[in-house]
Amino acid sequence: MFGVRFGLLGPISVVNGGVEVDAGPPQQRGVLALLLLNKGRQVSLDQIVNALWCPEAPRSAVVTTRTYISRLRRALADGVEVEITSAGDGYRLAVDPGTVDVTAFRRITAAAREARKRGNAAEASSLLRGALRLWRGPALDGLDGPFFGGRRAWLERLRAAAMEELWTLDIELGHYGEAIAGLTRATAAEPYRERLWELLMWAYERDGRPAEALAAYQRIAHLLDDDLGLSPGPGLRRAHALIDTVSLV
Repeated sequence: MFGVRFGLLGPISVVNGGVEVDAGPPQQRGVLALLLLNKGRQVSLDQIVNALWCPEAPRSAVVTTRTYISRLRRALADGVEVEITSAGDGYRLAVDPGTVDVTAFRRITAAAREARKRGNAAEASSLLRGALRLWRGPALDGLDGPFFGGRRAWLERLRAAAMEELWTLDIELGHYGEAIAGLTRATAAEPYRERLWELLMWAYERDGRPAEALAAYQRIAHLLDDDLGLSPGPGLRRAHALIDTVSLV
């Protein structure tokens, strides 16, 4: 609750003792995000310029970057107790990894996977819920360009994997209603992710609703055929065959 916290899982933020620190306009926040993503390693001026202005930087890019660094130093000097230092031809920002939400998210999800390996599904589920609560919106929200777009996609894949694991655990633990609600929203948002439909089918089946599970299979099968000219993959076909067999007993 106290101390400094850096947020990349949503709009870029710095919160110190519960108070938001003004990290400046989007590109300045992009510099901060880049330094935090490099976890204390040196980031060269060229790397910063490429991240902010790729593919074509203006002549003023280096001067503007140095201005952003100067402003960030002033913002962080006001009680935050972390410092952007010069390093070679660039800069570094060394912070406690636990104060950055990306690092905290990855640590918690790793702990959840270890708990699941030990057979403690309830602990794994609790940890994953805590990790997902760190997200405040799309990762690196408000930052444009290929570099940040690529990092955003990577982080969103991590989030999607954690959500998928949580729904799998919900089904194992008998939390069928929660799994169905989450998976229904997820399949609407990403209608071609077959694994989500497979989990939704199993959630319906375990909840004693095999007809709805089979109806979900028909929906994704039609979507794949009509929109992509594809047939359901082996996971979906296997789930359909097993649920269809059980429903006839």
